[in-house]
Amino acid sequence: MMSEPTETVEILGKELRCQICGHNEFWKREAQLNTAAATFFGFDWANPSATCVICGKCGYIYWFFPQN
Repeated sequence: MMSEPTETVEILGKELRCQICGHNEFWKREAQLNTAAATFFGFDWANPSATCVICGKCGYIYWFFPQN
């Protein structure tokens, strides 16, 4: 699937386990949260990003919006 190694992930002090298959290792990615207005005006760069963690076994994707 992906060439990088997987890793365990903690959310609010708890180890994340995939709700689909129970696996506990994930790949991490950043994804931009595009909005129609920003795209229309060419300001996609101004949209916020989210962290995605992808299960290393089944591929289920979790999205986490940054909490400030």
